[in-house]
Amino acid sequence: MQLMPKPAPGFDDPLGLLRACHERILGHCDMLERLASHLQQYGANQDAQLAAARILRYFQVGAPLHHEDEERNLFPALRAHSDFPVIQRQVLENLVVQHRELDTLWMQLEAALQIISGGALANISVEPFVTLTRAHIAVEEQEIFPLAERYLDAAVLAVLSRAMQARRQT
Repeated sequence: MQLMPKPAPGFDDPLGLLRACHERILGHCDMLERLASHLQQYGANQDAQLAAARILRYFQVGAPLHHEDEERNLFPALRAHSDFPVIQRQVLENLVVQHRELDTLWMQLEAALQIISGGALANISVEPFVTLTRAHIAVEEQEIFPLAERYLDAAVLAVLSRAMQARRQT
């Protein structure tokens, strides 16, 4: 039995940090689903407002940084590796396209969440965003991250780590 949660990975473990971000994203997706159900029962009460504000904060700050980590550093590092499988290069391209799709779906959700966080009821459709997010993360976790562990050496991971840390200091 684990009494205390394990500490989050630091910048010295960039792949672990990306995985931890996935866990937070999935947790916020769960919260989105609970919020949609909660709104039907209780309206935009204080709990709904707080949940909406929390979801907004995470997806306005953390998620865009995560996408940048992948698109600007992780994916290019994988593409640059001579042994990276050709078939997986298309997977990377699809993941980038999905990031844009998620951005579009998020913009629709964001407007409704802002209304809810202000205490008013809004029509909210979480399913497309949540479904695509979960599928997207599954591909990264099952296909891309294992290849990153296999092909990216300590020097490349250190570059990824420094870039992730610098991105969060600006």
